[in-house]
Amino acid sequence: MSEVTFGITRNEAAKEFSALPGCEAWGILHPGRTGKTASGPTLARIHHHIASSGPQPAFTLTTAAEPAHTLCTIAPQAGAATRQTVYTVHDGCGRFIGQVTHERSPRGMRQAWRIEDASRQCSVTAYKGNILDWITYWAFSPLWVILALLNLLTGDTHASWWLWGKPRRAHWRTRAGGGPRKPTLDYKSGRYRADTGLLDMNLIYAQAALYGA
Repeated sequence: MSEVTFGITRNEAAKEFSALPGCEAWGILHPGRTGKTASGPTLARIHHHIASSGPQPAFTLTTAAEPAHTLCTIAPQAGAATRQTVYTVHDGCGRFIGQVTHERSPRGMRQAWRIEDASRQCSVTAYKGNILDWITYWAFSPLWVILALLNLLTGDTHASWWLWGKPRRAHWRTRAGGGPRKPTLDYKSGRYRADTGLLDMNLIYAQAALYGA
């Protein structure tokens, strides 16, 4: 297993680069995790297409080194099924490398994300938040009003992630033949861990950008 760990940062410092025409600087991919950038070069710059500011974003990912070149483009596909958004992903040469689908889980209770790698003919799926996290989230939801009042009394007028944030843990898995399920991509506490031997790395970066949008 060849593992890569990375995060996405979207603060103002992460947007201090010249965006592509028709785009805005959206953030960067870097080694480490969100808010805890590890030493090392920026992995990719994320450019958000301004015309796609609606519920279905489109992105272009480029290298950070100059002259920058395109790693991949991500665009919503027209004609997708109801309650489903399909994003096509092309590499820097315009070659189709796969797609990312955003839909609901079979029972409709959680968001589902599916990555399909065109060249390796494999598919991995993750569901947003694990069952235990969602049970805890809803069990403590009646206390939100009290916690919000405590925040106001202490002078904190900004919503804290632990107060309002819904579970975001996600684990993309695939099955090789009839064997056990293999971990391909994992998101937890602002950090992505990916097995680069199972999926095209640009597809992994595309999924991370969409999951963070």
